[in-house]
Amino acid sequence: MLVAVEDPALHPEALHLAAATGRPIVDTRDPATVANQWSRAHAVIIDAATAAALSAPPRRNGVYFVTADAADIDFEAALQVHASGVFILPAQAGELLAAIGKVSAAEDSPGSSESGGATVLTLVGAAGGAGTSTLAAALARAAGHEHAPVLVDAGRYSGGLDLLLGIEEETGARWGEITVGDGEVHRNDLRRALPATTDDIRVLTSVRTTIDDPFQITAEELDAVLAALGSAGVTVVDTAPYLIPPRSTYVVVVVPAEVRAAATAARIVAERRAASQSVGLVLRHRGWSGISAEELEKIARADVIAELPHITKLTRTLETTGLPQRLPRALSTTATAIWQAVGLS
Repeated sequence: MLVAVEDPALHPEALHLAAATGRPIVDTRDPATVANQWSRAHAVIIDAATAAALSAPPRRNGVYFVTADAADIDFEAALQVHASGVFILPAQAGELLAAIGKVSAAEDSPGSSESGGATVLTLVGAAGGAGTSTLAAALARAAGHEHAPVLVDAGRYSGGLDLLLGIEEETGARWGEITVGDGEVHRNDLRRALPATTDDIRVLTSVRTTIDDPFQITAEELDAVLAALGSAGVTVVDTAPYLIPPRSTYVVVVVPAEVRAAATAARIVAERRAASQSVGLVLRHRGWSGISAEELEKIARADVIAELPHITKLTRTLETTGLPQRLPRALSTTATAIWQAVGLS
């Protein structure tokens, strides 16, 4: 991304948008450097002051002219650089990001690294402490690099799934820091903007704060993100039962082997069936198991697609180093069984 913006009011906005694409950024106002990078850059964000200093740059796609005031658009300068569009910042930041996304879509579609169709797998717990977040992270890891997995943490009080994966220090956009808007945003652009593990799981989670942050993860916010992320590859969503997205390909309810949790699972299953969504159960064995898989199926009226036993020392490992790259055998077996039930190859 080439950011060639001299206006001090526009410059930070342009840099923020360029960073949201996840692509390398060249930030310069020097005419010689701009000319050198002009044809190499994925896209160009430029303002009137920088455009005026250029001498007939060659025509190319993906040149976006930005200004702070609709009443002060220098159309002559925009035409001089063969701009693909003119955008008012920050008001049209979402539209500009969508336009850049279309360039990415054109570049990425012939040889996309995301194999197969799109899968949005949503996990919810039927009780607190069921291990839903750990299983969600394990599923993202088990999906493999070829499916370009994204893990979406849609729980306001989760504490952050970046902590669970040990990537809390990694840079990247969090909830409230990236705006999808109403336009088309390409999955690859949004994915690249997110923090990543060493095995390339991208994670969308919340910023940790000690103040009363007004940002809320609403159904609308989640749907807008999944409209982009759910267009290809694998997206795993960890959320609460009341926020299960309609775009879910499959819903997994993690149920501790206890009577009250089974009763809760029955309600969740009924709601998902009413919404015409596919749903399966994972029976989670923790300190003491009060019901069997067969009993859970009778109570909740859904299939148990996997059972997850208690894994010794996993809690300590998660607290000290995060989810291991090589999953514990029991966790790996459970994740594989779930993906087989979902139909992911």
